Amino acid sequence: MIAVEEARFGTVGLSDTGDDSRVAYASYGPDDAPAVLVLGGISAHRFVAGGPDGIAGWWPGIVGSGAALDPDHHRILSIDYLGGAGDSRLGATAGPGVPVVTTADQADAVVAVLDHLEIETLGGVLGASYGGMVGLALAADHPGRVKRLLVLCAAHRSHPMATGLRVLQRRIVTLAAAAGREADGLALARELAMTTYRTPEEFEVRFDSAPEWERGAPRFPVEKYLEVQGERFTRRFDGQSFKILSQSLDLHRVAPERIHVPTTVVSVDSDAVVPPWLVAEMARRLPASARTVRIASKYGHDAFLKERRVVSRLVRHFLTGSIHNG
Repeated sequence: MIAVEEARFGTVGLSDTGDDSRVAYASYGPDDAPAVLVLGGISAHRFVAGGPDGIAGWWPGIVGSGAALDPDHHRILSIDYLGGAGDSRLGATAGPGVPVVTTADQADAVVAVLDHLEIETLGGVLGASYGGMVGLALAADHPGRVKRLLVLCAAHRSHPMATGLRVLQRRIVTLAAAAGREADGLALARELAMTTYRTPEEFEVRFDSAPEWERGAPRFPVEKYLEVQGERFTRRFDGQSFKILSQSLDLHRVAPERIHVPTTVVSVDSDAVVPPWLVAEMARRLPASARTVRIASKYGHDAFLKERRVVSRLVRHFLTGSIHNG
């Protein structure tokens, strides 16, 4: 983890929204080093390399001292997503339903941070999952602010099956909230999500199928694992922030033809949330400068978090401009 005194944390008001919206950011490394933006999934936060009060970075082995993306050599930036669980704030919204926040809105928030920090161009953008979607929106809407882009486990649109599952998750949270049990519904929605992020192959190896008997009732190892994941999620998220970012995933649309910066897209052979064929569809529509890499993993969509060795190698090659077709 980076020493907190070596990092800068702050917020930037989004004055053009006409309300009190603001985006919270983190900056690590020398101000004059090449700037690299790092964005993760909806549960990621701005403290990608660690923060106050012992907050751990969410991408260990990839970002940090001695890692592929090292603050000794780069200025590392990240944000808390608008509408999410961090310190960014979404101003008052009107209308029924869940407030609409798009990946283009998140990209605009990134630009506000760049303007505040007087950074004209990012040397690179590393985006995984939802962060990859935001990276695509940033490159499409603000091409002059990005030199090159690395997208992991993300595509130009959401798969309808993934959207269907997230719709069910949002309904679970809404029904639970109406019954006065929002936290329980949120935990259950996260538990359901975890079954899509990972693979049957991993669960087969990791968990015994036989139950453990507690007070005469069966408890399954996978059940305990999922409950822990749900409880952890509710410590940071509330129902509204989850629904905002979940909906934002489903609203995501970027025309690949609009992206003219050198782009590397990485898919995972076992990813059920963003299947390789969908990433390939995007890659075919990207400019000739696009490069594609497919990695094999038993971890599915979460491979960008779990496959540290291969992801670290990809990031190092990306930062030096030496990634080749894979």
